[in-house]
Parts: sequence; C-alpha cells; structure tokens
Amino acid sequence: MCFSASVSFILSAVLIPTGIYCVKTAIAKDIEYLSMACSPLAFGIQQGLEGILWLGIDAGNPNFIALGSLGFLFFSHWFWLFWIPFLAFVLERDRVLKDISLLFVIVGLLYGASLYFPLLIHENWLSIQTIHHSIDYQTRLIFNPFVSRELVCLLYASLILLPLLISSHQSVKVFGFLILLSVIVAVLTFYYAFISVWCFFAALLSLYLAYVMYRIDAIAMSSCYKASELNL
Repeated sequence: MCFSASVSFILSAVLIPTGIYCVKTAIAKDIEYLSMACSPLAFGIQQGLEGILWLGIDAGNPNFIALGSLGFLFFSHWFWLFWIPFLAFVLERDRVLKDISLLFVIVGLLYGASLYFPLLIHENWLSIQTIHHSIDYQTRLIFNPFVSRELVCLLYASLILLPLLISSHQSVKVFGFLILLSVIVAVLTFYYAFISVWCFFAALLSLYLAYVMYRIDAIAMSSCYKASELNL
C-alpha cells in the first residue's frame, strides 16, 4: 500500500462531500445523528491536511509542513479523543452507559489537550519523517519521563474504542468493531507510522457512518411515501 499526497487528497475529495450529505441528512431527518454525520466531514478535512503535509515534505516547504502536521495532529491527538466518545454519548439511550460515555468525553478532552497543545508551544517537540511511503509523527509528550509510551497508546486507544464497543446503539457498536479491526491491522502491518495509517483506515471506515445516514434518509423517504399513499 502506498500513501502520498494524491491518496490523501482523493480520500478527502470523497469524504468531504459525503460528510456534507450526511450533515444535511441529519439536520433534515434526525438531529440526534448530527455528531455521527459530522465525522466523515472531519475525517475528510484531516486527510486533506495530511495531503498538504505530503506536498510540504516533497517540496521542502516548512510552512506546508507546519500547517499539515499540526492540522492533522489537531484531529488525531485531540479532536477524536473527545468527539468519538461524544458521538457515542449523544446516541446512547441507556442511562448508565450514557454517563460512562460522558466521562470518556471529559477525559478525552483533557487527555487530548495534554497531548496536542504542548506541540503548539514547543516547536522542537514534533518532528516528521517518512518511512516506507508513510508519515511518522514523532512527538514528545509532557509526561514522557514518567509514563511509558505503551501506556500512553493504550489510554489513547481505550478512549476511542471503549465508548463505541460498550454502546447499546447497534450502528455505534459496529463502527467500534470496525475501528478495532483497523487498529489491529495498523499495528501488525504499519506499526512504524501507526497514527497516520490508523487515521487513514478510520477515515475509510467512516464511510460506514455515511451508509448509516443513507439508511436513515431511505427509511424517512419510504415512510413519507407510505404516508402519501394512505392519504390517497
């Protein structure tokens, strides 16, 4: 598998209009699905930012490299850590699971902030290199001397996966298992550039969320059609 600016931009070009369709569908049919609907759009923007990073690397442009890398990491190191739990929280019906999801939102918001915002202050805490046509984001963390990198990664994955996997909402749970599968594949095959590759796979899998929104749209249209037939 080869990753490049063109791959990132193609995926972005697919996900952004798909995400716009999802958002419009959620607003028109069921506003509770808006957080889910926004996810493909956000993944599309993130992939576009990595495309800019690829251009910067190829051209040796430090401005593109800074914009692309910090923009990409905004999503990977902060946004997804609270947005994915928030997605599960909004759609959860079970009171206990909803409270647990809210806890994940709060922890993800704070933990993600501790991962991302120091990179904005300390320029030398982030370095970029390419390995086998993939981007390796090498970051220094504020708790590096005290906490192992493995524990940091475990907490990161848990904040993303657990709210999805424990959800009582079928579509959310299915998305969680798909993301878990992508984690396993990324670790086994692209461990040297895990964040970049996992986000790429997750972006592809967000098309499942577009399918969920399509089903909502189709069901709503079918219901309207049946209602019109009854009125006739």
